[in-house]
Amino acid sequence: MKYDNFIDAIMDENCLDPIIIEDEKGNKYEYEQEALIPYDDKMYAILVDMELIKQEKFDEAGEVFLVDEKKGTIELVEDVDIISAVFEVYDRLIDEKEQEN
Repeated sequence: MKYDNFIDAIMDENCLDPIIIEDEKGNKYEYEQEALIPYDDKMYAILVDMELIKQEKFDEAGEVFLVDEKKGTIELVEDVDIISAVFEVYDRLIDEKEQEN
């Protein structure tokens, strides 16, 4: 499915399309969406950097981004406490889903 912008793709939890993000220097990065996580009244996306996967750097590939749907922006989260909390919510959701099956 084609999206008008990467925010629309990120907000669709069922999106299978690659997420292409361009930085302020014009560099493009390809991500795969792992999860969309609500935490502390904000929305976070866990995105997997496909270049790091190709390099087999699996431990480094998952990155957390703060999604601002109204502004149409995302921002890489560098605060370790927030990253840990988002991954804790993610892990809990995965555990709950596995228990349902």
